[in-house]
Amino acid sequence: MRQVDLAITGGTLVTMDPRRRIIEDGVVLVENGSISFVGTWEDAGEFEARKTLDARGHWVLPGLIDAHGHAGHSLVKAMGDRPDGNWLTVAEEVYFRNSTEDFWWAEARVAGLERLRFGVTTGYSMMGNIPRVDDLWPTMNHARGMSEIGVRDIMGVGPGLPPWPKTVATWDAGGKRTLRESGADEAMETTREICRRAARGEFGGRITAHVSPSRIGDPEGLGAEELRRQTDDFVALARDLGMMINAHAYKGNIAYAYENLRDALGPGTVLAHCTGITPEEVQLLAETDTRVAHCPSARAVVRGWCPAVDLVEAGATVALATDGTGPDRTFDVIKEMRVAAIIHRIHEGDDRVMPPGKLLEMITIDAARALGLEDKRGSLEEGKDADVTLVNARQAHQYPHAMPIHRLAYTASGQDVSGVVVGGRVLMERGKLLDIDEKDILETAQQEFEAMVKRSGFERELEIPPQFWGRARFREDGDA
Repeated sequence: MRQVDLAITGGTLVTMDPRRRIIEDGVVLVENGSISFVGTWEDAGEFEARKTLDARGHWVLPGLIDAHGHAGHSLVKAMGDRPDGNWLTVAEEVYFRNSTEDFWWAEARVAGLERLRFGVTTGYSMMGNIPRVDDLWPTMNHARGMSEIGVRDIMGVGPGLPPWPKTVATWDAGGKRTLRESGADEAMETTREICRRAARGEFGGRITAHVSPSRIGDPEGLGAEELRRQTDDFVALARDLGMMINAHAYKGNIAYAYENLRDALGPGTVLAHCTGITPEEVQLLAETDTRVAHCPSARAVVRGWCPAVDLVEAGATVALATDGTGPDRTFDVIKEMRVAAIIHRIHEGDDRVMPPGKLLEMITIDAARALGLEDKRGSLEEGKDADVTLVNARQAHQYPHAMPIHRLAYTASGQDVSGVVVGGRVLMERGKLLDIDEKDILETAQQEFEAMVKRSGFERELEIPPQFWGRARFREDGDA
């Protein structure tokens, strides 16, 4: 009789394999952290499992993938969201001058916990809104926190946007702050060290890294020669270590990169947002096979449109991502399917765009391809990593029990996830976290949040602003 480590039985398997098979009352078998069988009971033959997950009443999906998010944001949610405020300014002030080792550790744990509860088994985390890489300790403590949760995390580290140098701070145990200036060369050297350590597996098998300049192809604040030198540095590092480049891009960035920094584009690069881009830039992304992480809930979409429909039809690989978690977002990548459907149908004036099947592909197999992981994740197939998400279908908003792809895209949310497996290890079963002290994670996050607010003097950011009630919009003058 076949001996396996884990059997997931009785659920509706939404495989996302090349045939897009949906298997009722299916079986997934796991051996040594990998999927060894996907199919029917009849085809599975006789087996004995060390552990069995009863998936009856559930949709069984490949582990969900969030192709773009940010570290740090989970402890600054909504701060700066005022008529006279700027959330990004608040976040950068916290990350660069008012964060400690325990801040990054506690934030990573609560962010990892949120992703786990929402069924995200692989997520990308840029280290801040602009990567903080003046020293090793923020990233080291982020890795430590994520490792305790057990989900897979891709840390985004790289040179930030000008101006340089940047004023950064460290805090000692007695609460004393030491300020210093950090330059672009130091940021690049720290990037090299973190990426080399990640490539050597020093953060554990589930924590990896991408070379992540804040933005691709943006000459603002840098001369052409300096931008060329910086780009050459991070492209060479990514190629040397076999890593992806992962960055933001907006209108004009892609055209500039194609004309001046062409080696920064291609299948080894994934660009987030891509808002405001021109039809010519859409074609450049498709022709170079540069991947796109589209964040439907991000505020970048308000400032400029991401032509995701045009990108897909041009042949580009497009993933949906959360841009989580702040100021007004979560890591609920399931929800992003519905948001994407709504906003693109309104924009196109066509309710046929973004069909449910494409939406589900964009958080599974397309997201895996965007991150260069399609041979390992994104579908339930033999030989792939045993990353699995179980969604509870026995709920009023999911009935009648039929048309699973439509239910997942239109009515499901992250709160419906009840089971998560990463690398064959069961992290959550029937909504219960295994080997994770959720109470401790939440209490520690609260303590570090309160300490951060006190350090930074941002108590005012927690108050309800005077224009909060009775208005359709904030006014810049701040009048009540």
